[in-house]
Amino acid sequence: MKMKLALFMFAIGLGSSFAYAAGVAGGDCAGQCYRNYNFCMNVNGDAAFCQRQQTSCLQRCGIQEP
Repeated sequence: MKMKLALFMFAIGLGSSFAYAAGVAGGDCAGQCYRNYNFCMNVNGDAAFCQRQQTSCLQRCGIQEP
C-alpha cells in the first residue's frame, strides 16, 4: 500500500512539474504552432502549404494573424 501511495504522489509531482515547465518554456498553443511550422519547412519546404497549416493552427488557438 505504501508503494502505491508513493507512486501516486510521484506521478502527481511529475505532472505538475511538467505543466509548469511547459508553460514557462513556451509550450503554449501558439508556440506549438510555430514549432510545427519550422518542422514543416524543414521536412516539406513548401512555404505556402506550411503557412496555411500554421494559420489554421493559430486560428484553433484563437489567434488571428494579419
